[in-house]
Amino acid sequence: MPGEAAFAYHGAMSFDPIVQVSVSEQVAQRLLTMIRTGLLTPGQQLPPERDLASMLGVGRPAVREAIRGLALLGLLRIRQGEGTFVGSLEMRELLEPLELVIELNPGTLDALFDARLVIEPGVAALAATHMSDADIARLHSLVDDEQALLGDPETFSAADMAFHEAIVDACENPFLQSIANSLYLLGKKSRRVTSRVDGTLARSLQDHRGILNALAARDPGQAAQAMRRHLCRVRDAYATSVGPAQGEAGPPEV
Repeated sequence: MPGEAAFAYHGAMSFDPIVQVSVSEQVAQRLLTMIRTGLLTPGQQLPPERDLASMLGVGRPAVREAIRGLALLGLLRIRQGEGTFVGSLEMRELLEPLELVIELNPGTLDALFDARLVIEPGVAALAATHMSDADIARLHSLVDDEQALLGDPETFSAADMAFHEAIVDACENPFLQSIANSLYLLGKKSRRVTSRVDGTLARSLQDHRGILNALAARDPGQAAQAMRRHLCRVRDAYATSVGPAQGEAGPPEV
Protein backbone atom coordinates (compact mmCIF):
# COMPACT_ATOMS: atom_id res chain seq x y z
CA MET A 1 0.00 0.00 0.00
CA PRO A 2 1.21 3.55 -0.68
CA GLY A 3 0.98 4.45 3.00
CA GLU A 4 3.12 1.47 4.05
CA ALA A 5 5.73 2.24 1.35
CA ALA A 6 5.92 5.83 2.49
CA PHE A 7 6.32 4.71 6.11
CA ALA A 8 9.12 2.28 5.20
CA TYR A 9 10.87 4.94 3.11
CA HIS A 10 10.61 7.46 5.90
CA GLY A 11 12.00 4.99 8.43
CA ALA A 12 15.00 4.11 6.24
CA MET A 13 16.24 7.64 5.72
CA SER A 14 16.83 10.75 7.76
CA PHE A 15 17.31 14.32 6.70
CA ASP A 16 19.20 17.16 8.32
CA PRO A 17 17.16 20.33 8.63
CA ILE A 18 17.88 23.10 6.17
CA VAL A 19 19.71 25.88 7.98
CA GLN A 20 19.31 29.40 6.70
CA VAL A 21 22.58 31.33 6.52
CA SER A 22 22.36 34.88 7.79
CA VAL A 23 23.07 37.76 5.45
CA SER A 24 26.15 38.73 7.44
CA GLU A 25 27.54 35.19 7.05
CA GLN A 26 26.95 35.39 3.30
CA VAL A 27 28.81 38.71 3.18
CA ALA A 28 31.68 37.22 5.18
CA GLN A 29 31.85 34.23 2.83
CA ARG A 30 31.89 36.54 -0.19
CA LEU A 31 34.75 38.59 1.25
CA LEU A 32 36.60 35.42 2.28
CA THR A 33 36.30 34.06 -1.28
CA MET A 34 37.65 37.33 -2.66
CA ILE A 35 40.64 37.11 -0.30
CA ARG A 36 41.25 33.45 -1.11
CA THR A 37 41.14 34.04 -4.88
CA GLY A 38 43.32 37.14 -4.75
CA LEU A 39 40.65 39.69 -5.68
CA LEU A 40 41.41 41.27 -2.31
CA THR A 41 45.11 41.32 -1.50
CA PRO A 42 47.08 41.86 1.74
CA GLY A 43 47.07 45.52 2.75
CA GLN A 44 44.33 46.48 0.31
CA GLN A 45 41.66 48.84 1.61
CA LEU A 46 38.03 47.78 1.34
CA PRO A 47 35.43 50.22 0.00
CA PRO A 48 33.61 52.24 2.67
CA GLU A 49 30.90 50.34 4.53
CA ARG A 50 28.11 52.19 2.73
CA ASP A 51 29.57 51.50 -0.73
CA LEU A 52 30.25 47.85 0.10
CA ALA A 53 26.66 47.39 1.25
CA SER A 54 25.40 48.90 -1.99
CA MET A 55 27.72 46.76 -4.12
CA LEU A 56 26.57 43.56 -2.37
CA GLY A 57 22.91 44.56 -2.22
CA VAL A 58 22.65 44.19 1.55
CA GLY A 59 22.18 46.44 4.56
CA ARG A 60 25.04 48.17 6.33
CA PRO A 61 24.51 46.22 9.60
CA ALA A 62 25.20 42.93 7.76
CA VAL A 63 28.41 44.36 6.28
CA ARG A 64 29.47 45.73 9.65
CA GLU A 65 28.91 42.37 11.38
CA ALA A 66 30.77 40.45 8.65
CA ILE A 67 33.75 42.80 8.86
CA ARG A 68 33.91 42.49 12.63
CA GLY A 69 33.85 38.70 12.39
CA LEU A 70 36.66 38.57 9.83
CA ALA A 71 38.63 41.10 11.87
CA LEU A 72 38.43 38.79 14.89
CA LEU A 73 40.00 36.07 12.73
CA GLY A 74 42.82 38.40 11.72
CA LEU A 75 41.78 38.45 8.06
CA LEU A 76 40.76 42.10 8.15
CA ARG A 77 42.19 45.02 10.11
CA ILE A 78 40.00 47.93 11.19
CA ARG A 79 41.92 51.19 11.56
CA GLN A 80 39.99 53.93 13.28
CA GLY A 81 39.67 56.98 11.06
CA GLU A 82 41.21 55.20 8.07
CA GLY A 83 38.97 52.30 7.15
CA THR A 84 39.13 48.53 6.81
CA PHE A 85 42.09 46.76 5.25
CA VAL A 86 42.92 43.18 4.34
CA GLY A 87 45.37 41.78 6.91
CA SER A 88 48.89 40.67 6.08
CA LEU A 89 47.64 37.06 5.92
CA GLU A 90 50.92 35.98 7.47
CA MET A 91 50.90 32.89 9.66
CA ARG A 92 51.73 34.76 12.86
CA GLU A 93 48.79 37.09 12.41
CA LEU A 94 46.31 34.38 11.46
CA LEU A 95 47.27 32.27 14.50
CA GLU A 96 46.47 35.03 17.00
CA PRO A 97 42.88 33.79 17.60
CA LEU A 98 44.21 30.31 18.39
CA GLU A 99 46.66 31.80 20.86
CA LEU A 100 43.66 33.21 22.73
CA VAL A 101 42.09 29.75 22.81
CA ILE A 102 45.24 28.41 24.44
CA GLU A 103 45.27 31.29 26.93
CA LEU A 104 41.69 30.55 27.97
CA ASN A 105 41.95 26.75 27.97
CA PRO A 106 45.13 25.57 29.69
CA GLY A 107 44.39 21.94 28.83
CA THR A 108 44.94 22.69 25.14
CA LEU A 109 48.60 23.40 25.86
CA ASP A 110 49.11 19.73 26.79
CA ALA A 111 47.66 18.78 23.42
CA LEU A 112 49.98 21.28 21.77
CA PHE A 113 53.02 19.68 23.41
CA ASP A 114 51.82 16.26 22.24
CA ALA A 115 51.47 17.56 18.69
CA ARG A 116 54.97 19.04 18.76
CA LEU A 117 56.37 15.73 20.02
CA VAL A 118 54.80 13.97 17.05
CA ILE A 119 55.88 16.49 14.40
CA GLU A 120 59.16 18.16 15.36
CA PRO A 121 61.41 15.12 15.90
CA GLY A 122 60.44 13.98 12.40
CA VAL A 123 61.14 17.44 11.03
CA ALA A 124 64.59 17.39 12.68
CA ALA A 125 65.32 13.97 11.20
CA LEU A 126 64.37 15.14 7.73
CA ALA A 127 66.33 18.38 8.14
CA ALA A 128 69.44 16.35 9.00
CA THR A 129 69.38 14.89 5.49
CA HIS A 130 69.01 18.32 3.82
CA MET A 131 71.21 20.57 5.96
CA SER A 132 73.70 22.64 3.98
CA ASP A 133 76.93 24.03 5.41
CA ALA A 134 75.27 27.46 5.39
CA ASP A 135 72.35 26.10 7.45
CA ILE A 136 74.74 24.64 10.01
CA ALA A 137 76.67 27.90 10.18
CA ARG A 138 73.42 29.81 10.84
CA LEU A 139 72.49 27.43 13.65
CA HIS A 140 75.94 27.87 15.20
CA SER A 141 75.44 31.65 15.07
CA LEU A 142 72.02 31.39 16.73
CA VAL A 143 73.37 29.16 19.50
CA ASP A 144 76.16 31.68 20.11
CA ASP A 145 73.49 34.41 20.36
CA GLU A 146 71.60 32.34 22.91
CA GLN A 147 74.75 31.92 24.97
CA ALA A 148 75.09 35.71 25.14
CA LEU A 149 71.40 36.18 25.99
CA LEU A 150 71.02 33.84 28.97
CA GLY A 151 70.32 36.84 31.19
CA ASP A 152 67.64 38.23 28.86
CA PRO A 153 64.69 35.80 28.63
CA GLU A 154 62.67 37.84 26.15
CA THR A 155 65.48 38.26 23.61
CA PHE A 156 66.62 34.67 24.21
CA SER A 157 63.11 33.59 23.22
CA ALA A 158 63.48 35.35 19.86
CA ALA A 159 66.76 33.52 19.19
CA ASP A 160 65.13 30.27 20.34
CA MET A 161 62.33 30.75 17.82
CA ALA A 162 64.81 31.52 15.05
CA PHE A 163 66.73 28.33 15.89
CA HIS A 164 63.64 26.14 15.54
CA GLU A 165 62.44 27.97 12.43
CA ALA A 166 65.82 27.42 10.76
CA ILE A 167 65.49 23.68 11.34
CA VAL A 168 61.96 23.67 9.97
CA ASP A 169 63.07 25.60 6.88
CA ALA A 170 65.87 23.10 6.26
CA CYS A 171 63.51 20.11 6.12
CA GLU A 172 62.40 21.34 2.67
CA ASN A 173 58.87 19.97 3.00
CA PRO A 174 56.21 22.70 2.64
CA PHE A 175 53.53 20.69 4.44
CA LEU A 176 55.68 19.92 7.45
CA GLN A 177 56.99 23.48 7.44
CA SER A 178 53.48 24.88 7.68
CA ILE A 179 52.43 22.49 10.46
CA ALA A 180 55.62 22.76 12.51
CA ASN A 181 55.81 26.56 12.31
CA SER A 182 52.17 26.83 13.33
CA LEU A 183 52.69 24.62 16.38
CA TYR A 184 55.83 26.45 17.41
CA LEU A 185 54.23 29.89 17.10
CA LEU A 186 51.32 28.72 19.24
CA GLY A 187 53.77 27.71 21.97
CA LYS A 188 54.58 31.31 22.88
CA LYS A 189 52.56 31.03 26.09
CA SER A 190 54.58 28.10 27.42
CA ARG A 191 57.85 29.87 26.60
CA ARG A 192 56.77 32.96 28.53
CA VAL A 193 56.25 30.77 31.57
CA THR A 194 59.23 28.43 31.32
CA SER A 195 61.72 31.19 30.48
CA ARG A 196 61.27 32.49 34.03
CA VAL A 197 62.05 29.17 35.67
CA ASP A 198 65.60 29.04 37.04
CA GLY A 199 67.92 27.05 34.82
CA THR A 200 65.47 26.62 31.93
CA LEU A 201 67.35 28.83 29.48
CA ALA A 202 70.66 27.14 30.25
CA ARG A 203 69.05 23.70 29.70
CA SER A 204 67.51 24.88 26.42
CA LEU A 205 70.90 26.10 25.28
CA GLN A 206 72.42 22.73 26.17
CA ASP A 207 69.63 20.94 24.30
CA HIS A 208 70.10 23.16 21.26
CA ARG A 209 73.80 22.32 21.19
CA GLY A 210 72.88 18.62 21.21
CA ILE A 211 70.41 19.10 18.37
CA LEU A 212 72.98 21.10 16.41
CA ASN A 213 75.64 18.43 16.86
CA ALA A 214 73.29 15.77 15.51
CA LEU A 215 72.31 17.93 12.55
CA ALA A 216 75.96 18.78 11.82
CA ALA A 217 76.70 15.04 11.80
CA ARG A 218 73.80 14.60 9.33
CA ASP A 219 72.41 11.90 11.63
CA PRO A 220 68.58 11.73 11.32
CA GLY A 221 68.11 9.32 14.24
CA GLN A 222 70.20 11.38 16.65
CA ALA A 223 68.56 14.59 15.48
CA ALA A 224 65.09 13.19 16.17
CA GLN A 225 66.16 11.87 19.57
CA ALA A 226 67.78 15.18 20.55
CA MET A 227 64.70 17.14 19.53
CA ARG A 228 62.38 14.80 21.42
CA ARG A 229 64.55 15.06 24.55
CA HIS A 230 64.45 18.86 24.30
CA LEU A 231 60.66 19.01 23.92
CA CYS A 232 60.13 16.63 26.84
CA ARG A 233 62.32 18.78 29.07
CA VAL A 234 60.44 21.91 28.03
CA ARG A 235 57.11 20.23 28.76
CA ASP A 236 58.33 19.05 32.16
CA ALA A 237 59.61 22.55 33.00
CA TYR A 238 56.21 24.02 32.12
CA ALA A 239 54.34 21.42 34.19
CA THR A 240 56.59 22.11 37.17
CA SER A 241 56.27 25.87 36.85
CA VAL A 242 52.46 26.01 36.83
CA GLY A 243 51.91 23.21 39.38
CA PRO A 244 48.73 21.12 39.77
CA ALA A 245 46.82 23.83 41.60
CA GLN A 246 47.30 26.39 38.86
CA GLY A 247 46.60 23.81 36.20
CA GLU A 248 43.15 23.23 37.73
CA ALA A 249 42.37 26.88 38.34
CA GLY A 250 43.35 28.11 34.89
CA PRO A 251 46.31 29.59 33.07
CA PRO A 252 48.81 31.55 35.16
CA GLU A 253 49.12 35.28 34.80
CA VAL A 254 52.20 35.92 32.66
